Amino acid sequence: MLKNEVYIGNTVQNKKSVVSYKVHKIRTVEKEKQIRVNDTHEAIIDKDTFEKVQCILEKRGTNTKLKYDYLLRGLLYCYHCKRKLQIVLKKNSKRNAKSHPYITCSDHKKRGCYPLSINYEKFEKHIIYVVKKICQIYADKEIFYSIYQKNQNKTLDIRDGYKKKLEQIDKAILEINNNLDKMYMDKLQGIILEEDYIRVSQKCIFDRTNLVKQKEELEQKLIGTEEKIATQNKTAEEKELNELIENFLKLEQIDKIYLYRLINKIEIDKDKNVYIYFNFSKLNSIHERLGEFFKIKELIELEQIQSKSS
Repeated sequence: MLKNEVYIGNTVQNKKSVVSYKVHKIRTVEKEKQIRVNDTHEAIIDKDTFEKVQCILEKRGTNTKLKYDYLLRGLLYCYHCKRKLQIVLKKNSKRNAKSHPYITCSDHKKRGCYPLSINYEKFEKHIIYVVKKICQIYADKEIFYSIYQKNQNKTLDIRDGYKKKLEQIDKAILEINNNLDKMYMDKLQGIILEEDYIRVSQKCIFDRTNLVKQKEELEQKLIGTEEKIATQNKTAEEKELNELIENFLKLEQIDKIYLYRLINKIEIDKDKNVYIYFNFSKLNSIHERLGEFFKIKELIELEQIQSKSS
């Protein structure tokens, strides 16, 4: 029911096909090969809500019969191999001790990845702490705009730096082309020898090839920066984010749907550095200002200091 597009006004046919009339087996047709006609009737669910539900279902995975439905399940990824991390119960070596969930990168040896073992309960607590802190900063508009403006200015400076570098590369390429033209004319007039022309021109062509490669890389970075600036200026996104943050901060207990809407993914590396990627550029900008990553052990130490002081 949650995946049925009929509720958003679409008609989808050819979902299943018969393998053979002899065996009467039915198989599911790939989504790309299904016949889909949009807006055939009035929708009872808006497409934006439907797409958010699909995102949540995708992050949950296919296993819907888990005994423990952990809050962060579906959001955790390995920084190195980019695969989803697993949450498994581990028993303590002490007799009759309670089992605790741990985050692991299963089959890491087969993939040549790194082993990982993090206490899930402590990890979840610290992630919620960080997310709430970022949301509180966003809710305090005076503090947020000072941070956001610094981040936006930094992005604009990066863009201007890319543009300046591109101008320098274009100038260097033009100079090389002019030198090649001049050397070719000198060769025709007998001013320089053939072997000297070949030797110097090959070096110039090598340098030009490297510059062209650098230019292509910079142009891609510039496109990414321009997109980031454009995303930061979306008023529709800001309206959605304002409502989401307001409702999120009112929650006494964290709701998984709100968390999925806020966070795109969380990556953990072999040194237990944690990278949070939000679905909203403005939250990412706050996170970048607070630090690109944080360590679990540092948060545990912070928690211990706070508990002692209180």
